[in-house]
Amino acid sequence: MLLIVDANVLIDYARTDLSVLALVAQHLGPVHVVRDVLTDVRQLDEEACEHLGIRVVDGTLEQILEAGAERGSLSFADRMCLILARDESWTCVSNDGPLRRACEADGVGVLWGLQLMLELVHAGGMEPDAAIAVAEAIGAENRWIGAGVIAEFKRRVR
Repeated sequence: MLLIVDANVLIDYARTDLSVLALVAQHLGPVHVVRDVLTDVRQLDEEACEHLGIRVVDGTLEQILEAGAERGSLSFADRMCLILARDESWTCVSNDGPLRRACEADGVGVLWGLQLMLELVHAGGMEPDAAIAVAEAIGAENRWIGAGVIAEFKRRVR
């Protein structure tokens, strides 16, 4: 599994438990982040990403020009996530509705941020109780991830 993670997912894990991203890189496959996305995440820098096994990537000149020329509801960083995922056949990990819809429209695979932990549990890289604890912490930090989402996560992780 080749993944590219957007800012909202990085922030969720940075506020709760960054080790989850290291486990994802170890057990599921390479995790990438666009350098422009990383600038939006105050809790992480390039050195921390390297330590966690997250690869910081830049687009090609053509990809940057494409992202810069497009307009709409996506930020430049989100467009870069989409374009890199599309061009590299990566799965985009995002909780952002417009980015997820754009990925789906372009045939790019998408995962929710909490789905990373479901995949980890199923791959044997994380214990269910640990995943639930992190999910609950994310739910407490992120007002967009409500009790219903956490309850569904708990159901699916067991």
